[in-house]
Amino acid sequence: MIYRLSPFLRKLLWYILVGISIYWLGNVLVVFPWLVSKTLGIIAMFLSTILWGYISFYCLKHSPKKDWNRDTIYIALSFLITAVVQDYFLYAVYRGVPDELYEPTTFLAYGLVFLLPFFVRYVILRKYELRNVLVVTNTKLIITMVVGVISFLLTIWSVRYW
Repeated sequence: MIYRLSPFLRKLLWYILVGISIYWLGNVLVVFPWLVSKTLGIIAMFLSTILWGYISFYCLKHSPKKDWNRDTIYIALSFLITAVVQDYFLYAVYRGVPDELYEPTTFLAYGLVFLLPFFVRYVILRKYELRNVLVVTNTKLIITMVVGVISFLLTIWSVRYW
């Protein structure tokens, strides 16, 4: 089925998978240092933000520059929607603590996740010239999914220490 997708749908699927994977990977990168020290957890949050920015850049490298405006919107929406859905799953469904979810910091994080691709596109990459447009291959889709599944399992496992 993945083999028959148009290049655009393949990229859109990949953006969603990247959003899912980076969400769970970000949780892993923050939770484990946080368990050691709150200060380390806060530092890890900043590093996680840099990771989201890099992933936005990496996603844009898979599009010709003429499509960046459209793809930036798709990347931002994919990141936002996957974060909202996964937060709801993790906090309301899995942990049973929906009151911990809807804090002002959560909405700030959603704003950051949504706006970061635009910042990367319009501020950091405003004069960037692509040498090669990367292709979303089946291998990339599978690797992205595997990273997401492993990160998801590590996050779910770590919840018992929260």
